Amino acid sequence: MTLSKVTNAILAAAILTAGSTFASDNPGAHQHGHAELQLAIEGNQIDLIFTSPAYNLLGFEHRARTEEQKALVTQTTSWLGETPLVDTAEAGCKVMNAVVHHQAGDNDHGHDHGHAHDHEDKHADENGSTHSDFEVTQSLSCSRLDTSEVLSTPLTERFPEIEHLDVEWVWSGGQGAQELSHAESTFKLSNQ
Repeated sequence: MTLSKVTNAILAAAILTAGSTFASDNPGAHQHGHAELQLAIEGNQIDLIFTSPAYNLLGFEHRARTEEQKALVTQTTSWLGETPLVDTAEAGCKVMNAVVHHQAGDNDHGHDHGHAHDHEDKHADENGSTHSDFEVTQSLSCSRLDTSEVLSTPLTERFPEIEHLDVEWVWSGGQGAQELSHAESTFKLSNQ
């Protein structure tokens, strides 16, 4: 492995674990309307982590109670595991591996796509309210990624409750960040 690849791997691990650790260790990070998308890009591969309050994706945070809510949880979980959460302009990205963690479902529903669900990972704020979050990790294989400097995400269009999506990335050109509003779905890889 070259020094560049080792450096990118270390940076990717840092950005991906920092987001996961931060969200789970800081209940104050849970904010309706806001979500985070972190990317590590190398060659034709994107590794990402997406975190969001369940409310942004489902419209509720409690464990699914009705059949309609259970169906919505299943549908959302499948969509998050099967849909590339980042893509090139040529739509060249394919999901190679995905894991979806959440606390909104029940223990009875099955998942055919290898998604893991964490039904115990809850935290309460100072008022005793329980927050429920989704955390998605994906590994994407993307054709023509090396020539793409503009990427897109379907998240802001698919989930109207996401008012602000904070996107952070690390790639061979450095690192950068951009906040997307609900009306925005593309971002340009640049150093910021």
